[in-house]
Amino acid sequence: MQKTQDFELERAIGFYVNRAAYLMSEGVAKRFSEAGFLLTAQDFGILFRLHKEDGLTQMQLASLMMRDKTTITRRLDGLVKKRLIERRTDAADRRHFRIHLSEEGKAAMPILMAVVANFQIEALTDVSDEEKQITINTLQKITAQLTKG
Repeated sequence: MQKTQDFELERAIGFYVNRAAYLMSEGVAKRFSEAGFLLTAQDFGILFRLHKEDGLTQMQLASLMMRDKTTITRRLDGLVKKRLIERRTDAADRRHFRIHLSEEGKAAMPILMAVVANFQIEALTDVSDEEKQITINTLQKITAQLTKG
């Protein structure tokens, strides 16, 4: 166990995870903009989830994205304004909505996924497949530990 007085921020894994996440989010948003889409990485995450399973509820999206209801509502409102998603009344419970990709959203997904794939290649160009897998495995272990109980 490291002593408090020996703690160095620049040697903390969270510092680098946060920094890398920030830089990757900013980088992919820049590339979306260059492709004609004013979207954030979080917006893409929502669109991607709907691409994989259309018709999720707002609460399901909040859970999958690990975001609170207010943040998801704000993101969804923005995506509705951009005409990439639609809110439809849930046939089983008219008090709730299901979120669907719009036709514009469906058309945008191949372009957005190509932008993300190309950015991943660019960002990870000097990282071996083995290093990528070790990083993913390590982050999965950390995530599992932090989501216990």
